Amino acid sequence: MASNPSPESTKPYGANLDPRLAEQFATLDDLYGPSIWESAAHVPVPDSAWEFHLRRSLNDAAYSSLDYVPYCSTMPVQKKCDQPKFMW
Repeated sequence: MASNPSPESTKPYGANLDPRLAEQFATLDDLYGPSIWESAAHVPVPDSAWEFHLRRSLNDAAYSSLDYVPYCSTMPVQKKCDQPKFMW
């Protein structure tokens, strides 16, 4: 029988951080900017992504088990990437 998780384990990551450390992590996000995935998250899958559309129509293992996500391939990462690449 599984035990119920403690209230500590259900808090979001970083909720138990010392406030000074939490402030430092917030400034790191400001310093380094978005991740390669956050930068491109607003872009939908294009019609030209034939492999994605084929796998979706077949409902194959890759489509049902993996996410097809956009990512920004430029370095440094832009705040908003309008021409991302996609990967499984």
